[in-house]
Amino acid sequence: MQTILVISTFCIAAGFLLKKFVWNPIFETRGKSTGTLDGGKTKCGNKDCGCH
Repeated sequence: MQTILVISTFCIAAGFLLKKFVWNPIFETRGKSTGTLDGGKTKCGNKDCGCH
């Protein structure tokens, strides 16, 4: 009985760590688009002056 509880707890903990540190970062970077300073498609104003 104790062995089943230990194995279950270990599997739950390992699954949590894999989801937190492996699964989410992989799919989080795919879903995000590169952000810009003004929230649009330009980097800095209308001419992309590169001042920031």
